[in-house]
Amino acid sequence: MKKIDSKHEMRSDGNFNKMTLFEIDNNISIKELKNYCSEVKSDYRDGYFQILVFFKKADVARFPDTDVTGMYLENDDLRNIKATYTINNINGYSKLNYYENNSLESLVQSIDIN
Repeated sequence: MKKIDSKHEMRSDGNFNKMTLFEIDNNISIKELKNYCSEVKSDYRDGYFQILVFFKKADVARFPDTDVTGMYLENDDLRNIKATYTINNINGYSKLNYYENNSLESLVQSIDIN
C-alpha cells in the first residue's frame, strides 16, 4: 500500500473534505483492506468527510473532476479503482466499498468499519 496524494476542499460551513489516493496490489483481499482501514481510521478524524481511494496503479490515480464528495464518473477512473473508504466524522458513517475487479465491472461489497 502506497499513499500517492491528498486533496483538501473547504466547505461553506468552514469545515473541509479530504480525499487521499493510494496505490494497492490488485490481489489484495477484502479482509486485508478491511484490516488496514480499521487500523488507520483514527488517522482520519479531522474534517467532515475523509475519502480514501485505492487504485490498482499509481500512474492512473487522479482526483475526480467534480468535488471530492462527488466521487468518480469517468469509466477510465472506475476501471482502475479497487476500493473506496468513506468516513463521515460528523455522523460516524464509516464504510469500505470493495470491488473484486474494479468499480466499473464488479458488484460492490460494502463493509462497515468500526
